[in-house]
Amino acid sequence: MKHWLGFILPFIITACGLASAIPVVVPTAVNGQRVTQAPGFSATKLYQLTEQAETFIAGYPKNDATITAIMAGKYTLGTAIAATMTAQPSETPLPTVPVEAPFCQPADLQSSFGSNAATQTILLSAGLKNTGSQACFLQTWPQVRLVDQQGKALDVEYGFFDMGPGTAEAAATEQAQEYATAKVGLWPGWSVWENLIWQNWCAAPVSGGIVIRLTFNNSGVINIPTDIQAGGPCNAQGQRSYVGSAKLVLMPASY
Repeated sequence: MKHWLGFILPFIITACGLASAIPVVVPTAVNGQRVTQAPGFSATKLYQLTEQAETFIAGYPKNDATITAIMAGKYTLGTAIAATMTAQPSETPLPTVPVEAPFCQPADLQSSFGSNAATQTILLSAGLKNTGSQACFLQTWPQVRLVDQQGKALDVEYGFFDMGPGTAEAAATEQAQEYATAKVGLWPGWSVWENLIWQNWCAAPVSGGIVIRLTFNNSGVINIPTDIQAGGPCNAQGQRSYVGSAKLVLMPASY
């Protein structure tokens, strides 16, 4: 008996050892690819979780389709936002002063004054506000003169704003064409401004400050006192001082 056990036992040990060392191949398919699993894997929790994850992922679209949809949505939203941002409200036109309105009179106009200094230049602004009860007109191109406190004209040369090549000549041409006919309408509370530049003042300071004198064909003479005693610095001794002007600038009451 022992002889037979000694003969059979090695075969039993060898068979058991081989069975534990060499797994049985269990073919399965994951995402279209063939893989092998060790015996008993299909009964483990890991297998069950893997199977559930594959089922869960299968319910979603491909990544490329999802990204395409997101980008399309963002593009549509961005286009809508851009259209909203670039849309501008339409401007409300200013009310037109009736053609039969009279010309403004000095008693209905409140004057004001402002100044500033720029390179080699003094900037002057004379304002006229309609304080009357009805709309009226003013000549667009008044005659501009600088005088002292006694009404004596200063020794200056007059011209037009030079804001670049040809601009002074263009203003002179426009003034010559419109001087007698062009007018600007003022509703009650509206203002106009006459802007001036004053350069190369080589004389003594004007005692008490200069006066800006505006002469209108249909509205008479309006004197606007200032506290400015000199123009821009003297850069050309022996040459006359220069004053440049422009047509009246309208300023509605809402501005």
